[in-house]
Amino acid sequence: MKKDNAVSEVVGVMIMLTITIVIAAVLALAATSMAVGGETPLTAEITAVSVSGDDVIFELISGEPVALSDIRVVLGIREDSTKSVSIPGTDLAPLVSGDTTIFLGDRFTLDIPDGFVSSDEHLTYRFYDTTDRPFASGEIRI
Repeated sequence: MKKDNAVSEVVGVMIMLTITIVIAAVLALAATSMAVGGETPLTAEITAVSVSGDDVIFELISGEPVALSDIRVVLGIREDSTKSVSIPGTDLAPLVSGDTTIFLGDRFTLDIPDGFVSSDEHLTYRFYDTTDRPFASGEIRI
């Protein structure tokens, strides 16, 4: 008479091991999804289109609408990496009067601080959202 007890014990152990691994994977997934903040990063592309006197004109060229109060911009000089200034979005002025939310194709201006940049220098800019994640950057020659 042949005994098949060992086969059923191995199958039982494999099933229990599989269930344990699946439960651990589900718990790990739940834990990592709770650890991630509730805010999604801003997806927008803003570019400098021109310079007019001490103002730089920016345009939203792609992505979702942007509330100016929810962003900030850090300016720098490519030729002098020691110069940097952070400007809150509330200091940006939309070219469409009255609305501080910028939609696709809308433009807004930024007043360059006095003495920050000279002619023939490159002004660098980087936009950050409320979670301090950068979402757009570039440079323009002054």
